[in-house]
Amino acid sequence: MPQRPSASVSATHLSEQKASPFPARAEHGSLHPRPPAPANTPQTETPADNRALRIALADALTELSLARSALADQTRRIQLLEQAEAERERAFQVITTQLADHQRALAETARTLTPHPSRLRRLWRTLRYPPVTPALPDAPVLEALPSIPPSLPQRPAHRPLPLPHSGPRKILFVAGELDTTGRIYRCERMAAAFAAAGVEVRVLDCPVVGPDDVNWADALVIWRTRMSEHVSIMLRLFQEQGKPTIFDIDDLVFRPDLAKIEIIDGIRHGGTVTEETTCQIFTGFKQTVEKCDMAFTTTLELADALFMTGVRPVVVLPNTFDHETQRRGRLAARRKQLIGPDGLIRIGYAAGSRTHQRDFKLVSQVLADLLRADNRLRLVLFTVNDTLPLLLMEEFPELSGLEEQIEWRTFVPLVDLPAEMARFDISIIPLETDNVFCEAKSEIKFFEAALGNVCSIASPTAPFRRIIQHGQNGLLASTADEWREGLLTLIRDPALRQKLACNAFNCALWFFGPERLSFLARDAVLSMGAGLECAQASARLLTGSRDTTPLIPVVPDSETLFLHDQLDQAEVSVVVTSYNYEHFILEGLESVVAQTLDMLDLIIVDDGSTDGSVPLILAWAAKHTFRFNRLLVLRSISNAGLGGARNIGMAATETPYVMQLDADNRLTPTACERLMEALKTEGAAFAYPIIEQFGARIHNGVLGNRPFQPLAFVPSNYIDAMAMVAKWAWAAVGGYYVQRDAMGWEDFDLWCNFAERGFVGVHVPEILAQYRRHTSSMTNAVTETPDHKPQIVSLLETRHPWLRLTHPHAAPRDDTPTETAV
Repeated sequence: MPQRPSASVSATHLSEQKASPFPARAEHGSLHPRPPAPANTPQTETPADNRALRIALADALTELSLARSALADQTRRIQLLEQAEAERERAFQVITTQLADHQRALAETARTLTPHPSRLRRLWRTLRYPPVTPALPDAPVLEALPSIPPSLPQRPAHRPLPLPHSGPRKILFVAGELDTTGRIYRCERMAAAFAAAGVEVRVLDCPVVGPDDVNWADALVIWRTRMSEHVSIMLRLFQEQGKPTIFDIDDLVFRPDLAKIEIIDGIRHGGTVTEETTCQIFTGFKQTVEKCDMAFTTTLELADALFMTGVRPVVVLPNTFDHETQRRGRLAARRKQLIGPDGLIRIGYAAGSRTHQRDFKLVSQVLADLLRADNRLRLVLFTVNDTLPLLLMEEFPELSGLEEQIEWRTFVPLVDLPAEMARFDISIIPLETDNVFCEAKSEIKFFEAALGNVCSIASPTAPFRRIIQHGQNGLLASTADEWREGLLTLIRDPALRQKLACNAFNCALWFFGPERLSFLARDAVLSMGAGLECAQASARLLTGSRDTTPLIPVVPDSETLFLHDQLDQAEVSVVVTSYNYEHFILEGLESVVAQTLDMLDLIIVDDGSTDGSVPLILAWAAKHTFRFNRLLVLRSISNAGLGGARNIGMAATETPYVMQLDADNRLTPTACERLMEALKTEGAAFAYPIIEQFGARIHNGVLGNRPFQPLAFVPSNYIDAMAMVAKWAWAAVGGYYVQRDAMGWEDFDLWCNFAERGFVGVHVPEILAQYRRHTSSMTNAVTETPDHKPQIVSLLETRHPWLRLTHPHAAPRDDTPTETAV
């Protein structure tokens, strides 16, 4: 297997390496700590040199990873173009054949009607008894030629729309503002979500929309477009044909009464923009929304304001990120972890435009005081094209004299923003909480920071109160004292910053991710129709509207014992959880090495073992770094139980798909590849194989040989924990439950949560894993004991009242099982 350049860190406590954060290169192209030199040995390398080398290598690996990702995207684009070209070639051949048929028919007709030398007699006979009756085939039509795919290839429709539904199947997204980040959020990413739900989409700027586009579409989504003659005709044409028109808006810009400087501070920084011109713009938006049939928006506050205009229904479709932005942000966070701290603490303010002077004023004095008191602090602000600051510093004289502690960065394209924000240690989101305009703003800055693994402290506007659980996935601050206290807490406690950032990402992964938006988009489309499908989709939207706060997986504290990262981007991680399995774990790890997937991540979680597991794991990891893109060995600070250990591993992964493996079990070589293919094809939450049992003296049998059927969970579980789980699905339901006095059925609880959400599981009917039967297994030693099992049953029945468990009493497995159900 080819080796790739990589970087690794191995230590009992990663934090102990601060004096020399970038170890010397070892064999297999990895980096490991250099043993301490004797006291009389001259040092030829300084920590600064070491760090510079680490940064240079991390930058090179990052560029290589991004280049590979870009190459993969271009390859996929070329494949789509080749497929489209092949389809067009086939269609062209059909048209050519039709034209040939036309030419032959015309030639026969012409020959029949051509005068013959026998003159009248032969002409009379020809007309009396025509030898050929001309029959021309249907004329070819241009629609026979497939269209070239869009500039950005759309994701496949994992959840296609049902055929007999009456809602729209083709949606035209129209942007009223050109070349803005809002267009990306509300048109391009929205269109991608609807495409993933099975809808054909087009995204056009308003001025170029023509009659052909109107005739093509079944529905119109028009974003931030003011009323004009062109817009009026467009809306009238759609409505005359009975096609729904949807106004999409992401700010409170359709209320002309709010066009005042005391409410919208940005008016005074808009050059030629005045209160009067702003009022005219808002009036134009209001006229458009009043002409539309329904609306999409980003927050409940905007929905309430839209209801006041008379438009209904209104569907909340949140702003979201895309997979490429997520990959770039996470890659930057991994790079930052690999190179280690530089001794500075960066507080970043990622304002998107010069409209936030009064917002920043809420914290400017606090920041000035903190900067003067601690020279480690840096305030990160942004400019446009290195020339135009997004904050006018003359309005903040309190920051005068602190220029050396202010870092000015150039504002980057939206896809790179989370990677830029990954430089932060703390992201601040100040907003005027008594301002109706600010109260309606969405949570974009929260999830952009989270993608870069950065924690946030925000003003408690209603959207941020719903998304931020104070002290769990971020902090809220209203007064100057609260901002000071919150910032000081984060400055002093890097472990808390990491915990908040991890929880924020786990929340954002589902709540603001493309998968959730595609679910909502599918229901939004079905709700525009009629009949049963419309009613059921509307019911899901109504029920889901109560889910305004994301669940936070419980991730116990852990320490990193070994870190290796090539900064490439794998699609699958294997999470191996271990507790006192020194006799089995190497066998399980070797089965991971044997996987047919070339690019693979491995996370090993030791849950406080007291045997010799950890030294074995660390020695094995040091020998096998060449095999993995990313390899981590983590140890829980205190024994967390199976659910806690699984959550530690899941939270540490950076891939979309995660294979669960207990240390006493094994995978077959094709397990990860086959299960990943099934997950990607179906867009499912998890995939599970048939599992072969081994180790018993008489009969072993198999597990997981039943197809996925959610209702089959009611009496018992039939799917083992050895399954591949999509990380977004794990995050959506709050991860595995963590309760040591009822541990044992964490996987069953996860499947039940997926079933309640309507997530799909995929059965791969192949033996892809092996389950070891032994007397010291957790099933026999803990789960199936008279004192423990009743607590598990009680917990599961409380969490899922629909369960009717048929085997609630302890039944340890023996060597001759009578059934194969889990």
